Amino acid sequence: MSTSKISDRVYLIDTLGIGQKNSIAAYLLKGEKTALVDCGYASSAPAILEGLTGLNVNPSDVDYIIPTHVHLDHAGAAGYLLDRMPRAKVIAQERGVKHLVDPTRLVQSATSIFGEELIRMYGTPKPIQAERITGVGEEMHIDLGGLSVTVVHTPGHAPHQVSVHVEEEKVLLAADAVGIVYPFLRVVLPTTPPPSLDPAELARSAERLAQMDSKLLLAPHFGVRADVKEVLAETTRKTNAWVEEVKAMRKRGLQTDEISAALKRELSAESGVPESEFPGYSQISIRTSVLGILQYLEKNP
Repeated sequence: MSTSKISDRVYLIDTLGIGQKNSIAAYLLKGEKTALVDCGYASSAPAILEGLTGLNVNPSDVDYIIPTHVHLDHAGAAGYLLDRMPRAKVIAQERGVKHLVDPTRLVQSATSIFGEELIRMYGTPKPIQAERITGVGEEMHIDLGGLSVTVVHTPGHAPHQVSVHVEEEKVLLAADAVGIVYPFLRVVLPTTPPPSLDPAELARSAERLAQMDSKLLLAPHFGVRADVKEVLAETTRKTNAWVEEVKAMRKRGLQTDEISAALKRELSAESGVPESEFPGYSQISIRTSVLGILQYLEKNP
């Protein structure tokens, strides 16, 4: 079990994605009602349930699951958790609802990116009954009883992404509207996977989130940051920089693995962390981001 207290009403649960610590976080909000924001891969459901037990929360008392978007590392466990959460409703951006109801195309897309072996490790999402899902358009407000939660549409990483702001705690659960801030690396790594990267939308989402009165940023990948506006600004800057770098390397004829290796060297130099110390999950993240940028450039030469 791996949980940490952020405040009396906000907690981090490490989903232990494919057995790796400090890679994928979920967050628990505890007012009079309880909400779980993100839930990891399908294979992470036991880690979430163990985390809830460690926080003295009975799964049957959870009122909401809020997957920030339907990618497997954020929403994969939702259907399995709902089996243990009879009163929980799912709050999701309306463009992602169909993929929660029928994850077939989502799994096919993910398999084409990650391969069948990784998908077996991630686990396959379980379909969710449509009547248990409430769709979010541009914004939704949820009263947890002592906690006022605003769910806002923040596309760019994915068109079906939302971020969550908790007014009383002044915390922003930004989803992948912010880049990856792995604890071991401490520099921003763009998260730009296929198939729906839109850097302009990502920048607009970051600007929208920067206008909120947030004192802490809770990143899904991974953990708590106090430099909220700086991380948002660096996400935009670094994403645009990577798009230009990948574009230049692509023109020189470099292939995906060569581009990924070049960006890994760049991150190592920037962070001071030797490449040999990069965990496997970070290397998957880098390659996936390169694939997303390459696909974006095919559509936007």
